[in-house]
Amino acid sequence: MSADISKDDPRPESEQAADILRQEILCGDIKPGAHVGSVRDLATRFKISGMTVQRALAILREDGLILTTSRGSYARDPQQAAEGSEADAGVDLPEVLRQLEHLTSQVSELRGRLEALESRSAPSA
Repeated sequence: MSADISKDDPRPESEQAADILRQEILCGDIKPGAHVGSVRDLATRFKISGMTVQRALAILREDGLILTTSRGSYARDPQQAAEGSEADAGVDLPEVLRQLEHLTSQVSELRGRLEALESRSAPSA
């Protein structure tokens, strides 16, 4: 499916991109489990910035239509996404992910400090 971002459309480019991808997921052009595309590829495709693509992907994540992992963003089954959104009500997933990233960075920092302390206390040869 080929659709372009329109400068004449009053909606933000991120919403336009999200709508195009949403339609591709809902009509089956992007199958459940399929990679939606990298930020770079989508930015090139839509002729928009990477940050704008990230906002579009965030919209789709909030709608439950994609799942983002460290390896990229993947389409979810639209019917499961609709069912899952009811089950996830009340859970702020972006906030949970931010907290997880923060904890991960703290663990990395602590690991670095521990390795530095261990190297100082190791007997000299």
